Amino acid sequence: MTENKQHPMEKLKEQLLYILNVIPPGSNIYYLDYPFHTNIGDLLIYKGSEKFFENNNIKVQARYSVFNFPKDLSIPKNHIIVFHGGGNFGDLWVSHQRFRESIISEYPNHRIVILPQTVYFKDNNNYIKAKKLFSKHSDLHIYARDKRSLKQLKGFSKNIYLSPDMAHELWPITPPTPSQKKNLYLLRTDKEVNKKNRFKTQKNQNVVDWNDLVTKKDSKKVQEIKKEYKNKGVSNAESWYKFSDYLINKAISLFSTHNKVITTRLHGHILACLLDKKNILYDNSYGKNNQYYRTWTHNVNKSKFIK
Repeated sequence: MTENKQHPMEKLKEQLLYILNVIPPGSNIYYLDYPFHTNIGDLLIYKGSEKFFENNNIKVQARYSVFNFPKDLSIPKNHIIVFHGGGNFGDLWVSHQRFRESIISEYPNHRIVILPQTVYFKDNNNYIKAKKLFSKHSDLHIYARDKRSLKQLKGFSKNIYLSPDMAHELWPITPPTPSQKKNLYLLRTDKEVNKKNRFKTQKNQNVVDWNDLVTKKDSKKVQEIKKEYKNKGVSNAESWYKFSDYLINKAISLFSTHNKVITTRLHGHILACLLDKKNILYDNSYGKNNQYYRTWTHNVNKSKFIK
């Protein structure tokens, strides 16, 4: 008899359970900075986080994004403040960093947890300022998404940990349709583009970025939901939760119809892994993808990183 080996993706999902040392089962939390936009990668992190809370009896009492957090809100002392993870820790995506800094300053006596993040500062002065502010908080817990980020976070808090991305909680995702086409190219087109990457795509191959999955009708719907939330002060995000499911299912359907995914997006790689699909990952502008692959997904058999 041959022993069944545990799938590397299952191991990565199990790694997330260490977060329960800081957010114990049964905790009441405020979930802040969840993504209210159409980037599928951030939405996968969002869904993984919500599933993690649900699977471990973590009670989300309120949810606020960076755009609808009330200025006059008072978070109860016995509630843990939990920040969404991702790749916006630093000075590249400024509004999210400023939001974190304002909450850390405003709530010095609450436990604050930042779910797995990649760290990147272009300006060392911004790095020094952030470290000074963060280090003053006595109960701040930060999860780094790769080993380089863990090293950079030294001095930000006494409570620094290494963890995979929250999207791994979604393992496994069953493809809804069989593969029909050869390769899907998911190539980023935003400020994290790596100009060194060169791709020779064939006529029959699909080349997209996340925003290509979002129609004008979808964008209009997002604005309608934002208006609803801002006017009514809604904190539990039910309509957004459903609509973001719809957007993610679009991506899952697209990935499912291809045999292989070639991508410069970290969550293009992670979604392919969640679907147990062959994929090739190239780097973004500042080495985020390389660092993540080296730290976590290099053991996933169907994945490959190309410098």
